[in-house]
Amino acid sequence: MEHRDSAEAMDGDASVFHCGRPTLLRQRKRHFQKAISYAFLMLFTAGLSPSVFAQESSPFQVSNPKHKKWSSEEADKIYYSACELLARTVRPEKPPRLHPRFLLILGTNNNEVVRTDSAVEIHLKSWDVDRFAEAMVMVAAREVLQRDDLTKIARQSVSFAQSTVSVDHLRENQ
Repeated sequence: MEHRDSAEAMDGDASVFHCGRPTLLRQRKRHFQKAISYAFLMLFTAGLSPSVFAQESSPFQVSNPKHKKWSSEEADKIYYSACELLARTVRPEKPPRLHPRFLLILGTNNNEVVRTDSAVEIHLKSWDVDRFAEAMVMVAAREVLQRDDLTKIARQSVSFAQSTVSVDHLRENQ
């Protein structure tokens, strides 16, 4: 009987076998590779691709009923960089970890940030990196500065503006 490598035996004559341990490992590896190939084939024929899985791990949800063209990878990068930059700007010595949750809706009538008691939505007419980044910073800022903080800052800014007097105004009153 002729001795062949197990890979040849599997592809070739079914009557030629080698029952050594290395051959068994090679056979298992080949079966595993075939199983992986079939699994990927089934996923792709079902209409799923790796980009769908990446989108599920996105830090925000997306609604795109009008199927506007956009880049989930680009949006994720903007999300993380906006959060990091804002955190370092607000507290450079100990930046907070920001992870705002929101729904990005593409194909709306207006570009705006909508905040209700329970949810935040970023509405964009179409994908625009600058508008998305601007909205992201606004949403993330609300995570650092709560409503009371914003009200306090607004009041302080009015008080500060009213407490300053221009030189021209002082001259007029002399």
